[in-house]
Amino acid sequence: MTEFVLKALDEQTKAELSATYRIKVTRSKREFNGQSSPGRPFVFSLGKTDTLIINTTAEGYYPMEEVLLVPCDTCANYEHLALMEKIESEKAAQPDSIFRNLKVNDKIRLDNVYFDQSSYVLRKESYPQLDKLLNTLNSYPKLVIEIAGHTDNVGDRRLNQSLSENRARVITNYLIQRGVAARRLQYQGYGDTRPAAPNDNEANKKKNRRVEFTVLAN
Repeated sequence: MTEFVLKALDEQTKAELSATYRIKVTRSKREFNGQSSPGRPFVFSLGKTDTLIINTTAEGYYPMEEVLLVPCDTCANYEHLALMEKIESEKAAQPDSIFRNLKVNDKIRLDNVYFDQSSYVLRKESYPQLDKLLNTLNSYPKLVIEIAGHTDNVGDRRLNQSLSENRARVITNYLIQRGVAARRLQYQGYGDTRPAAPNDNEANKKKNRRVEFTVLAN
């Protein structure tokens, strides 16, 4: 049995926050709901290796969804820190912080969106480019897009399909949590079925490990 300890921190100051959690344990098909406060983490127990979808909310901060694979069956405890981004009320889009001249069927690769290897945990280095996409959607209210995840052909095809879909879903949720209407967003994982280049060397495989969006309507 693993004791899972969950805390929320301000990503800049690392100060502990009061937060509320909604957790879905996918393999065990269980759900947990709880709260933490400074000095009092939220704690629950896991019986086996599982994938957790963790939604964290804290007043004055953007909501966050994270997907974690907890691989430990025998650990006494497992601590996770949810690093929360503070809402800046005066944060405005800069002129160069939107995608311009978009047409239906245009595909735009998001080269500066990053995940841990073989994971769909979104790294914070991705936020500037995702905020550029957010600003674009806010600037063009009729814009409808599909967010697509792709992989190379290394490994189990079923796992690649799941990985690509979950990466696209996490990005979609990032945008929805920041105010974009869900009806304007679709997401899809294509695994290795739509390569951008032959999977014949590492440079080309890197081109195939990508996330992109396609304009459906504008």
